[in-house]
Amino acid sequence: MPDTSPLAVCVGEGLVSFVPATAAPLEDVRTFHRSLAGAEWNTAIALASAGIRTAVVSRVGDDGFGRFLTAELRRHEVDDSAVDVDAEAPTGLYVKELSPRPDGSVDGTMHYYRSGSAAAALSPATLESPAASVLLAHAALVHTSGITPALSASARAAQDALFDAPRDGRLLSFDVNWRPALWRGRQDEGRAVISDYVRRADIAFCTRPDAESVFGTAEPDRLRELFPEPRYLLATSPDGAVAFDGAERTDSRSLDVPVVESIGAGDAFAAGFLAGVLTGLSLTGSLARAHRIATRALVSTRDHID
Repeated sequence: MPDTSPLAVCVGEGLVSFVPATAAPLEDVRTFHRSLAGAEWNTAIALASAGIRTAVVSRVGDDGFGRFLTAELRRHEVDDSAVDVDAEAPTGLYVKELSPRPDGSVDGTMHYYRSGSAAAALSPATLESPAASVLLAHAALVHTSGITPALSASARAAQDALFDAPRDGRLLSFDVNWRPALWRGRQDEGRAVISDYVRRADIAFCTRPDAESVFGTAEPDRLRELFPEPRYLLATSPDGAVAFDGAERTDSRSLDVPVVESIGAGDAFAAGFLAGVLTGLSLTGSLARAHRIATRALVSTRDHID
């Protein structure tokens, strides 16, 4: 991609996902397919597929899984120069469990093995590395999510550093991505932390179930009343999205496509919308692009588009 195109930098944990070859209880599954996962990494790959120059800032273990993840980024033309390699901590992973639905699609349940992962040691120092510093200095947009501050105190400090840094025209995008298990025993703290990030973001994404869990309402106009600060605020559901650009409101419907499994579609939707914003599309145009890219994540059991 040409160096003159806008640069998007995604900050967060990459994971290796093991997806069952069949929809069945894990104890009955013998074959799994390996794939890249992690909200911000999924978004990075989708942004690159939309023609946006994209990079990831993160950490992986000095192991085969970490090398697989960085190779996948390069295969999708995402810059991995600011992905640090940890000589001691492992790369995080999760196993997806698939359950069949009557309509022929499947539900995915994720079982995480990420405690003590390399990415849990994300810190302000990660952002200050020479490679990350250069990328962040040239970024037109930085994207992160509510998963990162839940990983560890140092990862939350890294997220705080992103939000505290001078923007200098750079957009800051935040996807709520509420994970109750990561906030277990401190869910009220998590809700307060995430609410603060939404208020300080330029672009904020939230699914309606997450909005209900974190903010106590999924009604889009009420969400806008609670969070007037972000220029763009998007409330999404399987049926469509409501998007705000300042006082402007636009409703949009999801495209009618066969759904295999929905995990990762929200990350692809965010990437499509961000690509629209970065290339100067209108609110309606950015939403249309978001829905088109999201459909590509709905037609497989992988978390990212390919």
